[in-house]
Amino acid sequence: MNQNTCKEVFIYKLPYDIMTKLIHIFDRNKEWERLGFFMKYNKDQLDKIETNGESPTWKLLNMWGDHNHTVLELFILLYLMKHYEGMNVIKSLIDEQYHHHIKSPTEQLDDENDQTVLPEPQVCIEKSVKVDSTDISSVIESAGSTPSIPYEELGEATDNWSEENLLGKGGFGKVFKGTWKCTKVAIKRLENKENKPKIELVQIKQSITELHCLNSYRHDNVLPLYGYSVGGSHPCLIYQYMAGGALDNRLRVKDNDKALTWPARLNIAIGTARGLQFLHTIKSTPLIHGDIKCANILLDANDNPRIGDFGLAREGSQCAPNYLKVSRVFGTKPYLPKDFITSKELSTKVDTYSFGVVLFEIGTSLEPYSIRRKNKFLRDHVLNYEGDLLALKDQRAKGYNQCYKGIMEIGKMCVRTEAKDRPEMTDVLKLLEKLPLSD
Repeated sequence: MNQNTCKEVFIYKLPYDIMTKLIHIFDRNKEWERLGFFMKYNKDQLDKIETNGESPTWKLLNMWGDHNHTVLELFILLYLMKHYEGMNVIKSLIDEQYHHHIKSPTEQLDDENDQTVLPEPQVCIEKSVKVDSTDISSVIESAGSTPSIPYEELGEATDNWSEENLLGKGGFGKVFKGTWKCTKVAIKRLENKENKPKIELVQIKQSITELHCLNSYRHDNVLPLYGYSVGGSHPCLIYQYMAGGALDNRLRVKDNDKALTWPARLNIAIGTARGLQFLHTIKSTPLIHGDIKCANILLDANDNPRIGDFGLAREGSQCAPNYLKVSRVFGTKPYLPKDFITSKELSTKVDTYSFGVVLFEIGTSLEPYSIRRKNKFLRDHVLNYEGDLLALKDQRAKGYNQCYKGIMEIGKMCVRTEAKDRPEMTDVLKLLEKLPLSD
């Protein structure tokens, strides 16, 4: 690869021969499991990968690739693992300036004493920084009237960060439930360890973005932010606790008796659309969420939706051309249109497309991506389905066939191939509000 270029190769575009070699290496002695931990997957997530006879390495790389990770990011993870055999396999796809980090067998003998850190890629991966005085100033500036909460109070609210209060974890850190000021809250605690490479600290900047967005865009269908904390052991964001959980979990709940009813599903679709159109229209410049998916739609105790996770949100363009050129694709692949992935032109129509996939999930309760389908992406599965679409309806939610058909048709409009052919979210909301709750 030419040193003067920085070609971004996504994991999902790995050549067949390279993927085959990686499968052979990492399936051996369950090396894929160690790689999964470096990718920030937990044990429960990794256990699900090994549930059938398919290659766990193949499933792991596909799952990670769905989040638009690149081969260069994989190269960095392998370097951190000191897995030089794997680095050699993908060497041909990596800029030559990083090749010297692959060590020879002789050099590997001294590996245990090696403390060097792979430099951050200068172009392909957006820069991020540690939380220092500059970042704290950015947090305070973004916070506006949002209160600063002492870190000690958050420790008390979560029983000293008890694992029993752990709601989830990811590359950013952990989310805990707690009781603060006699109020149930969810606390996102960012992990900011000194030994982490800078590339892994991009969540710090994303959290500053989220703080700014949630402070500036308040709406019934946007997740309320109660406060923030800096200066303690970990930076934290404090949100309203959503007792209903994430929509993706509720759609695919194992207990059939707890499946969402059709009135609830329509209410969730309308509420989410209302929140999105608010973000797109409340100011002269639209706020584009950039990562609309069922995992980021949270439900309260009455199953009313709130849009969360604004770490990838950006202000769009208000003048022609009506899109923002970005340096890197972000979001979750099954929810992203191909035109955005290839052109990197961000507009409100990206959110529209993502919402269309969400509508398909609301109607069918199917996964947005599944290797068990001929058309792995749910969007393609629905559009290319040759039978009656009623056969895809979640049969646990009885009746309301007309409402189901309407949601699926609106979803089809949202996921049209060309951005110009997709409706704005204001029009999507109006269509949803007209749907009948009848058979």
